[in-house]
Amino acid sequence: MKEYNHLKIEKKWQKEWHKKNTYKTLDKTEKKKMYVLDMFPYPSGEGLHVGHPRGYIGTDVYSRFKRMNNFNVLHPMGFDAFGLPAEQYALKNKIHPEIAVKKNVKRFKEQLSIMGVDYDWSREVNTTDSEYYKWTQWIFLQMYKKGLAYESYEPINWCPVDKTGLANEDIEDGKCERCGATVEKRPMRQWVLAITKYADRLIKDLDGLDWSDSVKESQRNWIGKSVNEKGETVYKLRDWVFSRQRYWGEPIPIIHCDSCGVVPVREEDLPVVLPKVKNYEPTDTGESPLATISKWVNTKCPNCKGRAKRETNTMPSWAGSSWYYLRYEDPKNKKALVDLKREKYWSPVDLYVGGMEHATRHLIYARFWHKFLYDIKVVNYSEPFSRLVNQGLIMATDGRKMSKRWGNVINPDDIIKTYGADTLRLYEMFIGPFDQVANWSTDSIIGPRRFLEKVWKIGQKILINKISAGFTLPGLPGGSYTDQKFHLSKFLHKTIKKVTEDIEGMHFNTAVSSMMILASEMESAFARGSGVTEQDYKKFLQLLSPFAPHIAEELWQKLLIPQSLALGSLTKSIHLSSWPVWDEGLIKEEKLKIMIQVNGKVRSEMLVDTETGEEEIEKLALSNEVVIKLLEARDIKKIIYVKGRLINIVI
Repeated sequence: MKEYNHLKIEKKWQKEWHKKNTYKTLDKTEKKKMYVLDMFPYPSGEGLHVGHPRGYIGTDVYSRFKRMNNFNVLHPMGFDAFGLPAEQYALKNKIHPEIAVKKNVKRFKEQLSIMGVDYDWSREVNTTDSEYYKWTQWIFLQMYKKGLAYESYEPINWCPVDKTGLANEDIEDGKCERCGATVEKRPMRQWVLAITKYADRLIKDLDGLDWSDSVKESQRNWIGKSVNEKGETVYKLRDWVFSRQRYWGEPIPIIHCDSCGVVPVREEDLPVVLPKVKNYEPTDTGESPLATISKWVNTKCPNCKGRAKRETNTMPSWAGSSWYYLRYEDPKNKKALVDLKREKYWSPVDLYVGGMEHATRHLIYARFWHKFLYDIKVVNYSEPFSRLVNQGLIMATDGRKMSKRWGNVINPDDIIKTYGADTLRLYEMFIGPFDQVANWSTDSIIGPRRFLEKVWKIGQKILINKISAGFTLPGLPGGSYTDQKFHLSKFLHKTIKKVTEDIEGMHFNTAVSSMMILASEMESAFARGSGVTEQDYKKFLQLLSPFAPHIAEELWQKLLIPQSLALGSLTKSIHLSSWPVWDEGLIKEEKLKIMIQVNGKVRSEMLVDTETGEEEIEKLALSNEVVIKLLEARDIKKIIYVKGRLINIVI
């Protein structure tokens, strides 16, 4: 019996899926679409720890499940790589941000690929790519033309440590959310976006979204609508301070002319490319390091052709992340941000998964930008994300958040090497309810590993039985193959129903639990000598495949190889097969156990047909020997029936 070698199997199938473009998304198809999206990561230098992939694995399970249910699935990935964290990492390590970002993105992609996620990497976007931020700049220009982007000289929030202006959303209790420094008020020229003009719509349109009440409430509180005595509507929300006095960000496409004043860059001159520099340290003057690059700053006015200077402030990292989901729908388009027909097909995002920490900033900013794009007829829908699910954090073994600072980070690469990607995936889904905080325990990961070994052994037994039954290829002499008895079907079909409903509801932990119970039942069937049919086992593998794609693919192919060899080609991937459907007739219980209570205490029980009505159940209960004795010389006050569970006779 061959051992379960996860390293060999996982490497083999990752290579095969890549070679065959198994997960490539088509834009032209008759299938119904399903857009599943992760909040894309910020590629920090430390790489991913085991807490990060929880959301990615959850969306991977969901997208694989939907693909098997005949949906055209879009499940893309990219990188949010502009902004302060990347710049500070580069400063600390004495490396240019562009080089640092490329290195960090490569590291993230390596880590994600060995987890076996089904991303279509041909649609990858990166906010630091000039072909991408050309359109970020384009959106800013449209806002400027509509009066939504304007210059202000009001005092702004200034972080003395990070040496940059901050939006209100970047502050917690008067301190910089990033570094913890006390924020100062400093009068300064900056660019501001008039998000307050959209405040009422941002509140009102929350009602139609399939989002948690807590996220909706966070947004309502942040926007803070109230009415003054004279009937004037006011908001706690302030216009979005959009300037950053830093190097590593999108250049704001504005030119300052002595004669013409503020002049927008012509659309045909986009992108305004961030210049390559040796020195990019921030200054304390309130000006970006770009201000010192005279060759880049000095330019000609698009209007009068006279001397002019470029805007030297850059955009915040929230700019590129406010519309990235649209670019996945049409990533190579050079003529438009997104083709309107493609956007109509793919939008809105059907499932959006990310951390609760983005309940206000990112989600409010993205909704604001989307509504603006809707108003200028660039998109077809007024909201970007139909359904939002927040995954819970995975805490370290010491009960704290995983952080390099605490030294409690666990690298997923190490777990994958020792136990396998499929084991890691199963464990992260099994660890607890998807939307709740869970505690990591490397000791507990052995449970999912043993479950996969059990699945492997069952598969080996079925293969041995198949060979010993004398299976031969069509047209070849000798032997015959007959399926084993159909004895686990009832249990299997109940599990199909349970796993199907659990994945749809994102209750991944109970889906895994039900599959573990089914595997134990299959193991017991072999111990009893009755065994498991190949047909039932293949359905079980299909249920398992979104969670543990590599082992499921390996066993699926092994079972189908004789047929495929006869046909002259390998069989199609399990991930492109059709999701199993349960048989209502098989899962229907023939008998119900009804508890008989007298004055709330259980006194007896009875088995009845599932179709038995309340009146008949009442008669049967009253004819029960134990009940007859208790009813002697007593009056019945009332009878309470809880359908399918109990009957309570109050005397």
